[in-house]
Amino acid sequence: MSMPVSYVELHSPDLAGSAGFLTAVFGWQPQAFAAPDYLVAPHGDRPGIDAGILASRDGQPRAVPVIRVDALAETLAKVSEHGGTVVVEPFAIPGVGQGCYVVDPAGVLIGVHHYDPDA
Repeated sequence: MSMPVSYVELHSPDLAGSAGFLTAVFGWQPQAFAAPDYLVAPHGDRPGIDAGILASRDGQPRAVPVIRVDALAETLAKVSEHGGTVVVEPFAIPGVGQGCYVVDPAGVLIGVHHYDPDA
């Protein structure tokens, strides 16, 4: 079974500037989610996926695909088995689930999310 990208995060060195740009150009409506500095722009009634907009921790701009998985521990075992590395250990997102970040053998950053409303 394929696990598609279910969400995308935009990491920006200028959160307010990026949010303003995305609103003015694309009509996005970012709103705080889980923390004041983590914004979510819902895709609305058109095809697409929601986008998270957040401050980049290292100051580098990047887009990070987030893949929703059925079992986080099982997926992380496969990541290691196939040459990937966990770069941010699993963390809880209250009411949403667990997330973490991995890199593939080439260094591509990927978010991994397991939905669990009881988290």
